[in-house]
Amino acid sequence: MSLTLTNLDIKTKLPSIPASLPIFSLTAPTFDDRKAAIARLGERMKLGSLRTVELEHARILASERGDIHFFHASGGLWARDATASQRATNEMRKWDGLVDTKTDGQGVVLNPDASKRLIAQADELLRPLGLIGKELVSQTVQLDQVAQLDAKGKEITHGAGQATIKFQYGVEGLPVRGAGAKTLVFAEPGTSQARVSGIFHTWRTLGEKASVSMRPLEEALTVGLLMDPELDEYAGAGHRVQVTRLELVYLALPAFMRQTHLFPAFQVEGIVSEGPKGISFHFGRFHHAAPPQAYAAANAYGPYLTINPDGISPKQAKPAYA
Repeated sequence: MSLTLTNLDIKTKLPSIPASLPIFSLTAPTFDDRKAAIARLGERMKLGSLRTVELEHARILASERGDIHFFHASGGLWARDATASQRATNEMRKWDGLVDTKTDGQGVVLNPDASKRLIAQADELLRPLGLIGKELVSQTVQLDQVAQLDAKGKEITHGAGQATIKFQYGVEGLPVRGAGAKTLVFAEPGTSQARVSGIFHTWRTLGEKASVSMRPLEEALTVGLLMDPELDEYAGAGHRVQVTRLELVYLALPAFMRQTHLFPAFQVEGIVSEGPKGISFHFGRFHHAAPPQAYAAANAYGPYLTINPDGISPKQAKPAYA
């Protein structure tokens, strides 16, 4: 069988689908475009003299103190200070402005003033280097949650670990998700300022805009989600498939993948409950929101526009858009 919306237990608000959506051509910064940023990061992170190693997916500049990766397909950068946590005796970190929320799933956070200082420090480092996209929509600070347990697994104490400053992007009122839409700064506590232990930046440059025709929600879902062979099999076997997230987004592919167009997708999360197969699990994936025919009509072509971006082959069935 093929899934329908009635086969799914929807636990989230369904997105509205416009009659059309813009897609954008993408270009990747070259190594020459990134040279100044790479040199400045090497200086700032005190990586010393760097040797170059050329791999198929990336150029790596490395020393005994750390490394910087340049990804050819996206112009993305990953820089790491391997010495940043050498003096730490465990994963726990002492941050000024730490607040214990005493709530599940949240734990310890930084107060607003401490968060603003970290965000400002990261922005001051990245923006002059062209490592923050102009489509920036939000900045947040997230702390690693750390707990010490006794031999029986009972918590003795808990606290914060490394901080991650996250810069997130949006286009045309929709969030951009995926591994290729990230600017992250990793930090350790310092004296006057935090110590930057790493950065990861992947954001391709948006270019020309074209329009793709969209279909009503259930027809749009037949492009991917309702043809998902794994979910179809479990639903057919009597498992309950809950969908806890169904969001229309733009999808940016990982740094090591070439991508020439930013395109719409559904970000899906949910739970397959325990059933006759004796298995239950959480799932999360991206599915296409527009069919290949819509991209062809917009003169946009690419292998990632014809197959599911998560590599899941849809069931062979005649979809509503055919």
